[in-house]
Amino acid sequence: MRLTGKVNFDVIKRRVWPFIIKLLTIIVGAVIMAYSYNALVIPNGLLSGGVAGIALIGNYLLHIPFYIGVLVLNIPVFLLGLKELDWKFILYSLLGTVAMAIALPLTKPFTPVPNLGHDLFLAGVFSGVIGGIGGGIILKAGASTGGTDITSIIAKKRWNISVGAFSFYCNLVIILASLFFFDPKIALYTIVSMWVNGKTTDRVIDGLDSNKSVTIISEQSAAIAVRILNEVSRGVTFLEGQGAYSGDPKKVITCVVNHYEIPKVKEIVLDADPRAFMFVTDTVEVSGQGFTMPL
Repeated sequence: MRLTGKVNFDVIKRRVWPFIIKLLTIIVGAVIMAYSYNALVIPNGLLSGGVAGIALIGNYLLHIPFYIGVLVLNIPVFLLGLKELDWKFILYSLLGTVAMAIALPLTKPFTPVPNLGHDLFLAGVFSGVIGGIGGGIILKAGASTGGTDITSIIAKKRWNISVGAFSFYCNLVIILASLFFFDPKIALYTIVSMWVNGKTTDRVIDGLDSNKSVTIISEQSAAIAVRILNEVSRGVTFLEGQGAYSGDPKKVITCVVNHYEIPKVKEIVLDADPRAFMFVTDTVEVSGQGFTMPL
């Protein structure tokens, strides 16, 4: 094969560029998480779930640098993960863990610490929000920051324990253990932070846009479809259906719209056929023309 020396930009666009974007996304998420710890969690003496929670306890009681604790405690987790899970996920997660560990001491001198007046509730809420944004960005990129994210998946694979249940019990043990060393209100506000963190993470993963999948069964399917195409500017697909009771063939309409467009779709359906059957379901990760396009 003769090398032409030409750069194949199509290959770069399809393979190299998405890979670079993924790495940068993981690093950005890790930096955001590091800011949450440096600005809100540690200054207010709060804890966290998983391996980070154990590392924080070691930091508060034994003065072990938090980033060192995160790295050391994750070593057995990643060694076990390499044996049990997809190696790409483990390597991307290793990047997320190392990036956060590096960002913790590097960004600390430049991290503005908000003056919350020792309000632990505000610290818990906003640490959960910011940490959830960072963690959600990392998880959406197909990685994690190690700890219970990896051990929960392993537990699911080995013993069929749900990921959520395993994470909950691990965090519960850490919170209960903290009661022996810290003021109980620290544990309570940490729970607030963890709950907000989880909700924020879910929102980041699902996306900020709330899209709806609409299914319509009507005798006026053709007319309804035309009006949705023209008045809502959304694509419509016909599915072949059959009434179980009547046996009559039916054209079932299915389409995806955002939540702002739902009232208009309802108006069209009710105007064209008041007896139409319609149901709406939440939809996430919509890609295609008119929605989020894949890289």
